[in-house]
Amino acid sequence: MSGFHEMNGELCADGVPLSSIAEAYGTPAYVYSAGEMKKQYMALSGAMQEYLPADQQPLLCFACKANSNLGVLAYLRALGAGLEVVSGGELTRGLKAGFNPAHIVFTGVGKTRDEMILGLTSGIHQFNVESVPELIHLNAVAGEMNMKAPIVFRLNPHVTGGGHTKISTGRKHDKFGLDETYLKQAFDMLPSLPHIRCEGLSMHIGSQVSTVESFKEAFEKLPGLVRALRAQGHSINRLDIGGGFPIIYKDEKLLDLSAYAKWVRDIISPLKVEIIMEPGRYLVGNAGVLLSRVLYIKQTPDRQFLIVDSAMNDLIRPAMYDSYHAIEPIKNRHLPPVSYDVVGPVCESGDTFTKDRSLPELSAGDLVVIRSAGAYGSAMSSNYNTRPFIPEILTHEGTHTCLRTRQTIEEIFAKEHIPNWL
Repeated sequence: MSGFHEMNGELCADGVPLSSIAEAYGTPAYVYSAGEMKKQYMALSGAMQEYLPADQQPLLCFACKANSNLGVLAYLRALGAGLEVVSGGELTRGLKAGFNPAHIVFTGVGKTRDEMILGLTSGIHQFNVESVPELIHLNAVAGEMNMKAPIVFRLNPHVTGGGHTKISTGRKHDKFGLDETYLKQAFDMLPSLPHIRCEGLSMHIGSQVSTVESFKEAFEKLPGLVRALRAQGHSINRLDIGGGFPIIYKDEKLLDLSAYAKWVRDIISPLKVEIIMEPGRYLVGNAGVLLSRVLYIKQTPDRQFLIVDSAMNDLIRPAMYDSYHAIEPIKNRHLPPVSYDVVGPVCESGDTFTKDRSLPELSAGDLVVIRSAGAYGSAMSSNYNTRPFIPEILTHEGTHTCLRTRQTIEEIFAKEHIPNWL
């Protein structure tokens, strides 16, 4: 069995009991299901294969920021994914994980000179340019290297699709992309920029887009713009239409992949362009759990605190976004419910995963999982409170592999120094 499932009364991942993972690697730990990642990848690629012609199958570039573990990246590459990166570090990770540079796109509003050089020397597919100053800087860097930088311009379509305000990127006041006025000015500059090779446009309206019809609204901004740019003599050979597909944390409305594929077929495909997509959370979010152990049950006059060994430094989303994550015990999953505040050990009230949550009755020593933690979990973790980074484990067809070992306190200290005058 693939994904997360109950077997013999215990929650398992790809046939591996999670208690055996806790025994082998300790807690807290991230556990990723290869089977769930594959299911998600095949569902998206399958929908595209059903509705789009063979010569217009999109390059599915996984958004590295969602989960940048080398083992996860290598697995997605093996499934056929490309990669979308937002830093030189992520680009280096992608190369280390074996991605073909020609399948890597580089997004972000603040690319540095060193990052531009790395992208150019690596031979990436494209830079997604987000401002006129960036365009001028990239032309200068490429000129020093006697190269041409392949780019697409990122359009800000003034479309939002719900989700938390901090992860919406397509609104007029967001820092991302160019509105149509500045976009046209940027295209007008191209004849004076000999080290830029413009290939088309990109667009991304945000992450965890809850109003899925917003994808269609954003796509409809493109045909008229493409035709107008082509009429002015510009080459529009590719469209990067972003990602942002929602997953279920609690009761979210999922994207109908068939409807989405039809929107791509009806709106994007007739433009005769190479198509790029950037799924991130969609591929890995529900493929990961944060495996934790109950330390104590603390009773106060008006509530019970379930204190676990994972904390906000391991999974910051609830503290940062007030996000909901399902929480479940590994065993005894059908005991009578008790209301708990689930909290971690960090010395902040914000180190709270949920309040007043009804869960099967739990005791100190019990194992629990915090669900939907495969995206923006480990990737956003920190050493706050001098807490070590935790292991990351990949399950696959009844086996498990450690992708990252637990950091030691000594490893945290290794790059710190006390002044010699103290």
